[in-house]
Amino acid sequence: MRGWFVTATCVAALACAGTAIAQPLLSTANRPTPTPTDAASYVDEAFAADAFEVTSSKLALARSKNPAVRDLAERLIDSGTMTTNALLTAADEANVPPPSSPSGDDVKSAMMDALTHKSGKDFDDAYIAQQRRIQQESLALHQRYAAEGDNDILRDYAVDTAARAADQLDDVNNLPGR
Repeated sequence: MRGWFVTATCVAALACAGTAIAQPLLSTANRPTPTPTDAASYVDEAFAADAFEVTSSKLALARSKNPAVRDLAERLIDSGTMTTNALLTAADEANVPPPSSPSGDDVKSAMMDALTHKSGKDFDDAYIAQQRRIQQESLALHQRYAAEGDNDILRDYAVDTAARAADQLDDVNNLPGR
């Protein structure tokens, strides 16, 4: 157990460092707040991350001509839909209210707005950078909740979903030409 915690801490630190690299997309005033450890806030943030992942990926399918980007978008839509359904089930089992809104915070709204104004290679580059950031933040969110969260059912969900977020981050980072 201790080895897992040390590994999780190292991965979380690397994820946070990677997030700092991706920050030029937004001003410092719009940087995300620390991840929550209370169940309701965790459910809201996890739901918003999935909603952004799915919505931006649907836009990528409509706009991108790059087969690698389109393939990533399809996988993220499937994964985000699956994790959202699992999150809602876990939240219900844990007696946690459903998420209040899929829109997320002002940062995600600004990211989506910026994405809608791009096309071609600029779109692909922005989409990939945003997915890298969202996956890094999701990984940190799920790892922290798995380690410190206040609900056993949601902690189990967070453990499973952290592994998926790590895989998706690898997928983003290993795109051809990136």
